[in-house]
Amino acid sequence: MKQSVRSPLAAAILLGVLSPVQAADLTIYGRANLSVDQLDNGVDSATNVSSNSSRLGFRGATSLEGGLEAFVQIEQTIFLDEGRGNFADRDTFLGLRGDFGSLRIGQFDTPLKVIRARVDLFGNRIGDIRNLSRVNTGASLIGNVYDERFKNGIAYRSPAFNNVTFDLHYSPHHANGAAVDNNREALSTAITYAAKGSYVSLAYERSEGSDEFNPSAWRLGAFYDLSEQLRLTTFIQLDKDLPIGDRNIFGAGAAYKIGDYTLKGQLYQVNNRDTDDADATLLVLGVDRQFGRALVGYLAYAISSNDANAAYRISGGGRSTQQATVVGENTSGLSLGLEYRF
Repeated sequence: MKQSVRSPLAAAILLGVLSPVQAADLTIYGRANLSVDQLDNGVDSATNVSSNSSRLGFRGATSLEGGLEAFVQIEQTIFLDEGRGNFADRDTFLGLRGDFGSLRIGQFDTPLKVIRARVDLFGNRIGDIRNLSRVNTGASLIGNVYDERFKNGIAYRSPAFNNVTFDLHYSPHHANGAAVDNNREALSTAITYAAKGSYVSLAYERSEGSDEFNPSAWRLGAFYDLSEQLRLTTFIQLDKDLPIGDRNIFGAGAAYKIGDYTLKGQLYQVNNRDTDDADATLLVLGVDRQFGRALVGYLAYAISSNDANAAYRISGGGRSTQQATVVGENTSGLSLGLEYRF
C-alpha cells in the first residue's frame, strides 16, 4: 500500500519553485521484484539472482490558483540483489496539469515505450518483449533506441475526449549533457483509446543520432478483455533506418485468471527485412499466484529461437541479469520470482 504523508516541509523542498503552495501530499511508493533464474545462451548456462525493475519513488502534488495542480516525481532503480541503486534514473519530472491537459519536463517514458508496458504480459521478467523491440545502435550513434526514456524531455498530454488522449513528447537533446546544435533531437507521439477492459494505442517515434542512421518506428499495442477471466493482447512494431536493418515485430498473448492464479503466454516474431537469416521467435509461458493485493509469485519459461545471423536473448530489458548471447544460438531460461508493491 502506498504511504502518504502530509509534510509542508517536504513539499516546499520538492515544489519550492512553485507558488502559492497549499497543503501538499508526498507519496512514497515502490516495488521489490526478485527472481532466481536458470539461463542458457546455447553455449553456457548458469543460475542467477536478478532484481527486476525494483524501484523506490516519491510523488508530490499541490493545488494552485485557477484550478491548476503542480506535481513532481523522483524515481530510482534499486538493485536489491546487489544492495545498490541509481538516484533519479527512472521517470523523474516536474509538471503542471489542469483542464488543458498536462505538461511535464524531465526524464520519463516516451509514448511509444508506454505501449509495450501496457500490453506485455511478462514485463520486467524473462520473455519481456523488450528483448526484441529495444535496439542497441552503439554508443557512437545513439545507444539504445525504443523502449527508452528521453532525457531533457518536454511532453504534453491532452485531456481525454470519449476515452481518447493524444501525447506529444519532444527532446532537443536525448543524451546526457547540453545541446550544441540539436543534433540529438527526438520525437515521440501517440493517440490512445483506453477504457475499462480495452486499450488501443498507436505511436510514432524518431531519434536523430548521426548522418547515417536516424531510427524511427511505428508501434501498435492493444488488449481486450473477453471476460473477467480472459485477456488478449497484441503488439506490432515497424522499424526503419537501423544499423541492423529494417525490421517487423509482431505477435500476441493471452492471460486467463482462475481464482488466485493467472495462466499466461505470448509469442512474438521479429523479421529483418534487409538481412537474411536474422529472424527470431520469442515464446514465453508462465503462471502467477496472487497473495493478497500487494504480493505476487510467478514462474515463467522463455525461449528465443534465433536464425543463423540473429542473437536475441530472453533476459535483458528491465532486469539486472543481462544475458549474453551467441549469434545463431537459441537462448532459454526458467525463472521463479516474487514481486511486492507498496
